[in-house]
Amino acid sequence: MLRLVDEKVNAPNLVPDKPILVISDLQLPYEHKNALQFCYSLRQRFDIPDENILNVGDEIDNFHGSAYPKDPDAPDSAVNEFALVRSKVDMWRRKFPIMKLAISNHGLRWVKKASEAAIPSHVLKAYNEIFKLPEGWVHKEEWRFSTGLKMPFRMIHGMGYSGILGHRNAALDGQISTIMGHLHSHAGVNWIQTNGGARMWSCNSGSLIDNDAFAFKYEKYNRIKPQIGCVVIFDYGRCPVFFPL
Repeated sequence: MLRLVDEKVNAPNLVPDKPILVISDLQLPYEHKNALQFCYSLRQRFDIPDENILNVGDEIDNFHGSAYPKDPDAPDSAVNEFALVRSKVDMWRRKFPIMKLAISNHGLRWVKKASEAAIPSHVLKAYNEIFKLPEGWVHKEEWRFSTGLKMPFRMIHGMGYSGILGHRNAALDGQISTIMGHLHSHAGVNWIQTNGGARMWSCNSGSLIDNDAFAFKYEKYNRIKPQIGCVVIFDYGRCPVFFPL
Protein backbone atom coordinates (compact mmCIF):
# COMPACT_ATOMS: atom_id res chain seq x y z
CA MET A 1 0.00 0.00 0.00
CA LEU A 2 1.31 3.46 -0.82
CA ARG A 3 1.98 5.73 2.09
CA LEU A 4 -1.45 5.98 3.63
CA VAL A 5 -0.74 4.97 7.23
CA ASP A 6 1.50 2.83 9.38
CA GLU A 7 -0.76 0.07 10.72
CA LYS A 8 1.92 -0.99 13.21
CA VAL A 9 1.32 2.09 15.34
CA ASN A 10 -0.26 1.12 18.64
CA ALA A 11 -3.40 2.71 20.05
CA PRO A 12 -4.77 2.57 23.60
CA ASN A 13 -7.18 -0.24 24.40
CA LEU A 14 -10.89 0.38 24.84
CA VAL A 15 -12.18 1.03 28.34
CA PRO A 16 -14.67 -1.86 28.40
CA ASP A 17 -17.00 -0.61 31.12
CA LYS A 18 -17.66 2.69 29.31
CA PRO A 19 -19.81 3.37 26.22
CA ILE A 20 -18.07 3.58 22.83
CA LEU A 21 -18.71 6.39 20.33
CA VAL A 22 -18.51 5.43 16.65
CA ILE A 23 -18.29 8.49 14.39
CA SER A 24 -19.73 7.88 10.93
CA ASP A 25 -18.48 9.12 7.53
CA LEU A 26 -17.67 12.85 7.86
CA GLN A 27 -16.04 13.48 4.49
CA LEU A 28 -14.39 16.69 5.64
CA PRO A 29 -14.66 19.51 4.69
CA TYR A 30 -18.21 18.68 3.57
CA GLU A 31 -19.54 17.45 6.90
CA HIS A 32 -22.88 18.47 8.42
CA LYS A 33 -22.57 21.85 10.12
CA ASN A 34 -23.62 20.34 13.47
CA ALA A 35 -21.58 17.13 13.22
CA LEU A 36 -18.83 18.12 15.65
CA GLN A 37 -21.16 19.48 18.31
CA PHE A 38 -23.45 16.46 17.92
CA CYS A 39 -20.63 13.95 18.43
CA TYR A 40 -19.16 15.90 21.31
CA SER A 41 -22.54 16.19 23.02
CA LEU A 42 -22.94 12.39 22.85
CA ARG A 43 -19.47 12.02 24.30
CA GLN A 44 -20.33 14.27 27.22
CA ARG A 45 -23.80 12.80 27.75
CA PHE A 46 -22.48 9.25 28.09
CA ASP A 47 -19.09 10.08 29.66
CA ILE A 48 -17.12 8.45 26.84
CA PRO A 49 -13.32 8.44 27.35
CA ASP A 50 -10.70 9.24 24.70
CA GLU A 51 -9.84 5.56 24.34
CA ASN A 52 -13.40 4.76 23.22
CA ILE A 53 -13.63 7.09 20.22
CA LEU A 54 -13.89 5.19 16.94
CA ASN A 55 -14.35 6.40 13.36
CA VAL A 56 -15.49 4.15 10.49
CA GLY A 57 -13.41 6.08 7.94
CA ASP A 58 -14.05 8.49 5.07
CA GLU A 59 -13.16 11.16 7.59
CA ILE A 60 -11.88 13.18 4.62
CA ASP A 61 -13.69 13.41 1.29
CA ASN A 62 -10.74 14.02 -1.07
CA PHE A 63 -13.12 15.31 -3.74
CA HIS A 64 -10.35 16.25 -6.14
CA GLY A 65 -8.69 12.87 -5.68
CA SER A 66 -11.73 11.10 -7.11
CA ALA A 67 -11.48 9.30 -10.43
CA TYR A 68 -14.93 10.60 -11.38
CA PRO A 69 -15.43 13.66 -13.62
CA LYS A 70 -15.23 16.89 -11.60
CA ASP A 71 -18.08 19.35 -11.38
CA PRO A 72 -16.99 22.44 -13.41
CA ASP A 73 -18.88 24.60 -10.90
CA ALA A 74 -16.97 23.24 -7.90
CA PRO A 75 -16.07 26.26 -5.76
CA ASP A 76 -12.86 24.79 -4.32
CA SER A 77 -9.60 23.83 -5.99
CA ALA A 78 -7.63 20.84 -4.71
CA VAL A 79 -5.31 23.22 -2.85
CA ASN A 80 -8.23 25.00 -1.23
CA GLU A 81 -9.78 21.68 -0.27
CA PHE A 82 -6.56 20.62 1.48
CA ALA A 83 -6.51 23.89 3.44
CA LEU A 84 -10.15 23.50 4.46
CA VAL A 85 -9.56 19.92 5.59
CA ARG A 86 -6.61 20.93 7.75
CA SER A 87 -8.66 23.62 9.47
CA LYS A 88 -11.53 21.18 10.08
CA VAL A 89 -9.15 18.50 11.37
CA ASP A 90 -7.79 21.00 13.89
CA MET A 91 -11.32 21.64 15.18
CA TRP A 92 -11.98 17.93 15.59
CA ARG A 93 -8.57 17.34 17.20
CA ARG A 94 -9.41 19.74 20.02
CA LYS A 95 -12.49 17.69 20.97
CA PHE A 96 -11.17 14.24 19.98
CA PRO A 97 -7.37 14.04 20.36
CA ILE A 98 -7.42 10.23 20.23
CA MET A 99 -9.32 8.30 17.58
CA LYS A 100 -9.21 4.82 16.06
CA LEU A 101 -10.08 5.05 12.34
CA ALA A 102 -10.75 2.52 9.60
CA ILE A 103 -8.88 2.84 6.31
CA SER A 104 -11.46 3.77 3.69
CA ASN A 105 -12.03 4.30 -0.02
CA HIS A 106 -12.05 8.11 0.18
CA GLY A 107 -8.79 8.01 2.14
CA LEU A 108 -7.30 5.93 -0.66
CA ARG A 109 -8.30 8.25 -3.51
CA TRP A 110 -4.97 10.06 -3.91
CA VAL A 111 -3.11 6.81 -3.23
CA LYS A 112 -4.89 5.16 -6.15
CA LYS A 113 -4.22 8.12 -8.44
CA ALA A 114 -0.53 7.97 -7.63
CA SER A 115 -0.45 4.23 -8.25
CA GLU A 116 -2.21 4.61 -11.61
CA ALA A 117 0.39 7.21 -12.58
CA ALA A 118 3.20 4.78 -11.61
CA ILE A 119 4.46 7.12 -8.88
CA PRO A 120 6.38 5.12 -6.23
CA SER A 121 5.48 5.57 -2.58
CA HIS A 122 9.01 6.76 -1.73
CA VAL A 123 8.42 10.13 -3.38
CA LEU A 124 5.03 10.74 -1.78
CA LYS A 125 4.11 12.43 1.45
CA ALA A 126 2.25 10.33 3.99
CA TYR A 127 -1.51 10.80 4.32
CA ASN A 128 -1.20 11.89 7.96
CA GLU A 129 1.41 14.49 7.00
CA ILE A 130 -0.60 15.97 4.11
CA PHE A 131 -3.65 16.63 6.28
CA LYS A 132 -1.76 17.25 9.54
CA LEU A 133 -3.67 14.56 11.39
CA PRO A 134 -3.04 14.26 15.14
CA GLU A 135 -0.59 11.63 16.34
CA GLY A 136 -3.43 10.16 18.38
CA TRP A 137 -5.45 9.34 15.24
CA VAL A 138 -4.51 5.80 14.24
CA HIS A 139 -5.69 4.01 11.07
CA LYS A 140 -6.08 0.29 10.43
CA GLU A 141 -7.84 -1.79 7.78
CA GLU A 142 -9.74 -3.57 10.54
CA TRP A 143 -10.02 -3.06 14.27
CA ARG A 144 -10.96 -6.00 16.51
CA PHE A 145 -12.00 -5.44 20.10
CA SER A 146 -12.47 -8.20 22.67
CA THR A 147 -10.60 -7.48 25.92
CA GLY A 148 -13.08 -7.03 28.75
CA LEU A 149 -16.12 -7.04 26.43
CA LYS A 150 -19.20 -9.24 26.77
CA MET A 151 -19.55 -9.28 22.98
CA PRO A 152 -16.39 -8.79 20.88
CA PHE A 153 -16.78 -6.79 17.69
CA ARG A 154 -14.80 -5.42 14.79
CA MET A 155 -14.85 -2.11 12.92
CA ILE A 156 -14.22 -1.83 9.19
CA HIS A 157 -15.11 0.85 6.68
CA GLY A 158 -17.19 -1.47 4.51
CA MET A 159 -15.39 -1.44 1.17
CA GLY A 160 -16.60 -4.36 -0.90
CA TYR A 161 -20.11 -4.31 0.55
CA SER A 162 -23.24 -2.73 -0.88
CA GLY A 163 -26.96 -2.40 -0.36
CA ILE A 164 -29.28 -2.46 2.61
CA LEU A 165 -27.80 -5.73 3.92
CA GLY A 166 -24.15 -4.74 3.50
CA HIS A 167 -23.44 -4.52 7.23
CA ARG A 168 -25.27 -7.82 7.86
CA ASN A 169 -23.18 -9.59 5.23
CA ALA A 170 -20.01 -8.10 6.70
CA ALA A 171 -20.80 -9.59 10.12
CA LEU A 172 -21.58 -12.98 8.59
CA ASP A 173 -18.35 -12.92 6.58
CA GLY A 174 -16.29 -12.00 9.63
CA GLN A 175 -18.26 -14.27 11.99
CA ILE A 176 -18.13 -11.47 14.57
CA SER A 177 -20.30 -8.48 15.41
CA THR A 178 -19.36 -5.76 12.95
CA ILE A 179 -19.82 -2.01 12.64
CA MET A 180 -19.13 -0.20 9.37
CA GLY A 181 -20.01 2.93 7.42
CA HIS A 182 -19.57 3.47 3.68
CA LEU A 183 -23.25 2.89 2.78
CA HIS A 184 -24.76 6.18 3.91
CA SER A 185 -28.42 5.38 3.32
CA HIS A 186 -28.64 2.19 5.36
CA ALA A 187 -28.02 3.16 8.98
CA GLY A 188 -29.24 0.79 11.64
CA VAL A 189 -28.69 -2.42 13.60
CA ASN A 190 -29.52 -6.06 12.82
CA TRP A 191 -29.19 -9.05 15.10
CA ILE A 192 -28.09 -12.40 13.67
CA GLN A 193 -28.51 -15.90 15.08
CA THR A 194 -26.74 -18.50 12.94
CA ASN A 195 -27.61 -22.18 12.53
CA GLY A 196 -24.37 -22.98 14.34
CA GLY A 197 -25.48 -21.10 17.44
CA ALA A 198 -23.47 -17.91 16.96
CA ARG A 199 -25.16 -14.66 18.00
CA MET A 200 -23.92 -11.31 16.78
CA TRP A 201 -25.02 -7.84 15.76
CA SER A 202 -24.33 -5.90 12.59
CA CYS A 203 -24.45 -2.13 12.42
CA ASN A 204 -24.23 0.59 9.77
CA SER A 205 -23.33 3.94 11.31
CA GLY A 206 -24.88 6.11 8.56
CA SER A 207 -23.01 9.34 7.84
CA LEU A 208 -22.45 12.90 9.04
CA ILE A 209 -22.20 14.62 5.66
CA ASP A 210 -23.88 17.82 4.52
CA ASN A 211 -26.39 16.52 1.99
CA ASP A 212 -26.49 19.92 0.29
CA ALA A 213 -22.72 20.22 -0.30
CA PHE A 214 -21.68 20.35 -3.97
CA ALA A 215 -19.54 17.23 -3.44
CA PHE A 216 -22.77 15.22 -3.16
CA LYS A 217 -24.66 16.62 -6.13
CA TYR A 218 -24.49 13.17 -7.70
CA GLU A 219 -26.98 11.98 -5.07
CA LYS A 220 -29.58 14.62 -5.89
CA TYR A 221 -32.03 12.26 -7.57
CA ASN A 222 -31.39 9.19 -5.45
CA ARG A 223 -34.60 7.73 -4.07
CA ILE A 224 -33.10 7.06 -0.61
CA LYS A 225 -31.03 9.83 0.97
CA PRO A 226 -28.15 9.49 3.45
CA GLN A 227 -29.15 8.91 7.06
CA ILE A 228 -27.37 11.47 9.23
CA GLY A 229 -26.20 10.34 12.66
CA CYS A 230 -23.72 8.09 14.46
CA VAL A 231 -23.60 5.16 16.90
CA VAL A 232 -22.92 4.59 20.58
CA ILE A 233 -22.19 1.03 21.75
CA PHE A 234 -23.31 0.22 25.31
CA ASP A 235 -23.09 -2.67 27.79
CA TYR A 236 -19.55 -3.91 27.20
CA GLY A 237 -19.96 -4.15 23.40
CA ARG A 238 -23.40 -5.80 23.48
CA CYS A 239 -25.75 -2.99 22.48
CA PRO A 240 -25.12 -0.63 19.51
CA VAL A 241 -27.62 2.22 19.17
CA PHE A 242 -27.95 4.57 16.18
CA PHE A 243 -28.51 8.21 17.18
CA PRO A 244 -29.95 10.38 14.39
CA LEU A 245 -28.74 13.96 14.22
